[in-house]
Amino acid sequence: MDLAEQPILFMDGHPEMERTPVSTEPYVSVDYFEKERENIFRRTWINVARESDVAEPNDYLVREVQIARTSVLIVRGKDNIVRAFHNMCSHRGNPVAWDERGKCRGTFTCQFHGWVYNTQGELVYIADADRFFGIDPTKNGLTPIHCDVWQGFIFVNFAEQPSETLADYMAPITARVAGYPFADYSKTYCYKADEAVNWKTLVEAQLEGWHLPTLHAKTLAKSATNIGKRFTHSALDCLGPHGFVSTFPPDVFNPSPVTAISGRYGVGTFDAFAVDKEEGSEDHKLNGAFDLYHVFPNLYIGLLNGTYFTYNIWPIAVDRTIWEITGYFPAAQNAGQLFAQQVGSIAFRDTLREDGFTHERICSVMSSGAKKHLHLQDEELAIRNFMNNVNAYVAA
Repeated sequence: MDLAEQPILFMDGHPEMERTPVSTEPYVSVDYFEKERENIFRRTWINVARESDVAEPNDYLVREVQIARTSVLIVRGKDNIVRAFHNMCSHRGNPVAWDERGKCRGTFTCQFHGWVYNTQGELVYIADADRFFGIDPTKNGLTPIHCDVWQGFIFVNFAEQPSETLADYMAPITARVAGYPFADYSKTYCYKADEAVNWKTLVEAQLEGWHLPTLHAKTLAKSATNIGKRFTHSALDCLGPHGFVSTFPPDVFNPSPVTAISGRYGVGTFDAFAVDKEEGSEDHKLNGAFDLYHVFPNLYIGLLNGTYFTYNIWPIAVDRTIWEITGYFPAAQNAGQLFAQQVGSIAFRDTLREDGFTHERICSVMSSGAKKHLHLQDEELAIRNFMNNVNAYVAA
């Protein structure tokens, strides 16, 4: 069959989607990056933590969000409500919380001049108040940031007034993940990579599995193969600004000797990619062995049987991005389960290092200007939807 005659599978369901090449300019333009900062990262809902990060009253977490040029203080108040504030004293602008995380005594004291704020953000003490000129404490508390929780994920929105609630923003995904046991899993490992790459290249690299047989030929694809089959996703979809990709379990799974041993005692991230969806829980069935949700703009939630992981992708500059990879498992009950989780996390890390190396190679040549356009095929539908939404937000 001639390539031009091969049927389009997923694009047929999206006749509104153009099939033209996409410009390389947004990946290298500093001006475009600044528009993304203002129109995307300061106006959409951004995941900054899990509720388990501030599990008890007075627990707090500081998240440096450089793309929004701010430090975010997330705290669970005595009333058990999670709130977010700009981590900035009203007196002279000093951060009121210096540690990355901790438990306060119900207040935060600025270490510059001693102003004190409670966990509701209220200014409750002004040092040498009689020497100031008409300071109204009720108008000088910590500056709040819109904050809400979805499925245990804490989101913030830096807009003065968000255009929609978090519930509405996440609605296209909510029903699809209903029943997945997020609460049964806790943070088990976390990797961070500081990459010389535009953030969109990193996002797009995970929005398709088509690269698996080639890029991961020596890692994941070596163990899990679909013999003699052309790669296709088990599912692809556009969920408003968000994206969804799912992969079939492999026909053959040949784990390494270490992975085979670990599989006797528990589930690791690496081998979970090879589990058939029918082996899932009664409350939630996966579309494939692996369901990956992209929450626009910079969060991924990867669901597997027995574990899940997240990617948080933080733009720093037009050619620099921080990639955070976090794995979640049930609490290990014995040494065997802990061993399985560690083996899986290391194998997963080594696979993602292949991605990271490729991201940086792409960035190193993209700025040459040698190519003005990129070409997307049917299995890259979610990438096209992502870029369409980036362009729409930037133009808004």
